[in-house]
Amino acid sequence: MIWIVLPAYNEVLSIEPLFSRFSLLQEKTGERFKILLVDDGSSDGTSEKARTFATKVGLDLVLVVHEKNSGLGETVKTGLTSFLKMSQPEDFACTMDCDNTQPPELIQSMVSLANSNNLDIVVASRYQHGSEVKGLSLFRVMLSQGASFLFHTCAPIPGLKDYTCGFRLYRRSFLERLTQSYGDKLFTEKGFSCMADILLKSRRLQPRIGEVGMVLRYDEKTGESKMKVFRTIMLTLQLLFKHMTSSDPKPQQKV
Repeated sequence: MIWIVLPAYNEVLSIEPLFSRFSLLQEKTGERFKILLVDDGSSDGTSEKARTFATKVGLDLVLVVHEKNSGLGETVKTGLTSFLKMSQPEDFACTMDCDNTQPPELIQSMVSLANSNNLDIVVASRYQHGSEVKGLSLFRVMLSQGASFLFHTCAPIPGLKDYTCGFRLYRRSFLERLTQSYGDKLFTEKGFSCMADILLKSRRLQPRIGEVGMVLRYDEKTGESKMKVFRTIMLTLQLLFKHMTSSDPKPQQKV
């Protein structure tokens, strides 16, 4: 079973187009998805829209609601810990944005790559062959590329180029090991830097990681970005410095 973990904050306009794509994907592939949507204190009716439209298009929805907005880090934590409590040993967790900018049609390729190469994590990458970013400002593109260069240079992980994209597939057994290794200290970043933090912490376990190229469609985003750009830059730089000076062992290339 593939669980789709969707952190959501005021995404009522994105629910229908995104859920429609998942429903169509189920029909085409025969794959059944479990949609685990974590509503982070939305005030626009996101939860109600998710319930009614999931029923309409035949999606299996698990809805978890934060009473107040807690930030992306807490929302991802809720989603992944809920997945570990409810899923089966052979299941996968796929985290992705709920704003309909990332293509769910790519999930089958991610699962195929994970199974064929026994990978722990597969990232939908903006830096692989066939990747493209549409509708994002040149400034934001340059920031993303700069972040990728810094992470790849200062905290290299074999098989990984895109440290910050949240569209990822995790093997359940690996998430269990990661949780056991860090306990309450696994989810400590509150904002968008939480996605890079998870990967940097995974270095302790020397994960097998692969990437597939992704076309990111920011031109299909229905609302404004929730990311505070300059705050995210500062938090990301602080995070990188923290991991560079930590005592965690550096990863080694697997043979």
